[in-house]
Amino acid sequence: MTFPRICVDCDRTITGNAIVAAEGHSASGARPDAYAHPPGDPECTARRVAPSLLHRVLDASPPTSRR
Repeated sequence: MTFPRICVDCDRTITGNAIVAAEGHSASGARPDAYAHPPGDPECTARRVAPSLLHRVLDASPPTSRR
């Protein structure tokens, strides 16, 4: 069974490409990955004015530190 991917920024279903915003790290699948629309995607109508805390942390971290 597959579940729809929901954007963590706008809470809308992602129908095209998506990026993994946070990995679930669950062997049982109880905690699935969190997804977001790619940056600049017009499908994403984010509810926020400022970037979410998660995106600020990910953008500030060096690319080699992501696992």
